[in-house]
Amino acid sequence: MVRAINMPNFAGCFPTRQHWDKSKEIKWDKEVNSYYDAVRQGVEPISTKQKDIDAAMKFSNESGKAFDGNTMTLKEN
Repeated sequence: MVRAINMPNFAGCFPTRQHWDKSKEIKWDKEVNSYYDAVRQGVEPISTKQKDIDAAMKFSNESGKAFDGNTMTLKEN
């Protein structure tokens, strides 16, 4: 599910962010969705970049506790 502002549909296409091509748009949507999935699980990645999300999820899974990118520590339930 894409988190985007409701925008009108223009003949089967939609305005892209900052003149991005479709592949960059798809990558951005995937990263944002991965970020929201991590947050729903209690993990706070450092950024919305896929490498940071993956690292935070891996660290959280290995340690058994949620990672908090704001304080760079594990969250205490």
